[in-house]
Amino acid sequence: MKRTAAFLIASLLGLSLAQGVRSLGMGGVLLPGPSGQGANPAYAAFPGKWDQEGFQLPIGLLRLLPLFPDTSPFSYFTDPNAFRNQFDLLSAYDQASHLGSFLINPARSPDEVVFRVSASGVSITDGQGRSLMPSFQAGVVAERPTASIPQPFLPLSFDLGPGTYLSVGPFAGTQGVRVAPNQDLAMALKEGSLHRCQASTPSPCALEAQGSFISGISLALGFSTPLPDIPGLGRVYAGVRGEGFYGLGYAEASAKARPTFDQDGNVSGVSYESRYFLSYPSFLEASLGQGGSGVGYGLRGDVGVAVDGGNWAFGLGVQNLLGFTQWSGVEVTVVDGTETSRTATTKRGDFSAPIFTLNGAYRLPLEVGELLLAADTRFGATTPTLHLGAEYNLGGVAIRTGVGLEGGLRFGLGAGFNLEALSLDLALTTHEAPLVGGTVYGIAMAVRF
Repeated sequence: MKRTAAFLIASLLGLSLAQGVRSLGMGGVLLPGPSGQGANPAYAAFPGKWDQEGFQLPIGLLRLLPLFPDTSPFSYFTDPNAFRNQFDLLSAYDQASHLGSFLINPARSPDEVVFRVSASGVSITDGQGRSLMPSFQAGVVAERPTASIPQPFLPLSFDLGPGTYLSVGPFAGTQGVRVAPNQDLAMALKEGSLHRCQASTPSPCALEAQGSFISGISLALGFSTPLPDIPGLGRVYAGVRGEGFYGLGYAEASAKARPTFDQDGNVSGVSYESRYFLSYPSFLEASLGQGGSGVGYGLRGDVGVAVDGGNWAFGLGVQNLLGFTQWSGVEVTVVDGTETSRTATTKRGDFSAPIFTLNGAYRLPLEVGELLLAADTRFGATTPTLHLGAEYNLGGVAIRTGVGLEGGLRFGLGAGFNLEALSLDLALTTHEAPLVGGTVYGIAMAVRF
């Protein structure tokens, strides 16, 4: 199973960069402009005076090298012993989900999940007694595939005429992850007693986890154009995009951890049940040997509108307003380390699972320098997120900061330097470690010529 997970991390998480360094320094806020066209197709024709992102160096890829066996699946080939003893799937997921940043202290998997009963109540801890997060969610919950794929990495774009464009490129990334107690366990934790967890065997109380990873080739056809000025409002932009993809790999997994009890009603251990679905092209079967060879594809339609009011701007984008996706592969169930079933399966996504993105920015001239304020929110068929950011610009130097709610609390600090030959952006960014909690720090860098 560890070998399978390593191949999946290597082939499915790939090279997607979700946020620019300027954005990371402002807490991850989405600024109006062409860099945001993945969330709002109207931004393809929007002026670039707001976002001004440089080329982000994917320094997070360094942690996927065998020099870092805790996050590198490739150490399986260079040093199998180090891979067995040091590779951590949660650390690899954490770094692969933030390839734009080199994570200083990626999340570390707990040695075990322990249900503790004490005079103060019931708690869930790891093997060292540290509390685990009762719930965590980011992105789309992996109950079924979705056509909302990650943005392509370095896509090739072609101008087909006024406002019309075609782009093609590879994509890879996580679509979502979720960890949470089920209703019975949540009530037991609230009551401070495991009495309801002993009602039947297996226990009705469970800590549940879900996640999905996807990769493929994307082909998008879009149209964006400015509309006539609206008096008192500003210049309005509208856009539509259709995006299809051919899948190169999809993995979806869920797991449950349940407490077990001895004859006296004391917690004696934990029972684990997991289910995973794999789909990949047939030519990979000889390497992976998991029986998951199949076909994956999808198509979706996005729409958006944006307004440039001079010193302010805002936009509303809707991804996956209409869509379809399908993957064929194999579904496997494992109970306490023993495989209990393996079935050829086809999974399909919802016909419509819209994701809404609303963002805006405002420039405030000061006596000395200029202040930029920005905010965004994302909701719908995904985990709700919110970001607030600010940038103070004084000549060739910019100071940035921001906060966000994105699968947990995050903040960012950043600086930009406009030199003669190029511009350099640096950011110290944070996010909350999935499952285990705590703050993960990262460093990001971008250049602009």
